[in-house]
Amino acid sequence: MNNYGYMFLFILSIAVASYSQILLKLGAGKKQIYLNGYTIIGYILMVLSTLMTLLAYQKISLSLGQVLQALSFVFVSILSYIFLKEKIEKRTIIGIVIILLGVLIFNV
Repeated sequence: MNNYGYMFLFILSIAVASYSQILLKLGAGKKQIYLNGYTIIGYILMVLSTLMTLLAYQKISLSLGQVLQALSFVFVSILSYIFLKEKIEKRTIIGIVIILLGVLIFNV
């Protein structure tokens, strides 16, 4: 796997972690907070995300990883809109654009 493959793996791990956060939020609203499908799958995905991140850090630099980690704000905002029906405010859109510009500038 080349460096782009490891970068893709890292971004995928961020997306998986973001989705697991959505599942954990859904699980927190259930009567059985700790023993419901959302919570259990959320924790499993979080562990999977951590393993993917560790694998990706073998080839990508820590500074690049930290810049890419900012994409979690983008993913969580979009997933919250889709699954939790939360509104995306104007400030959030401006923040997402700034984050994406920062990631692009860092990688050019």
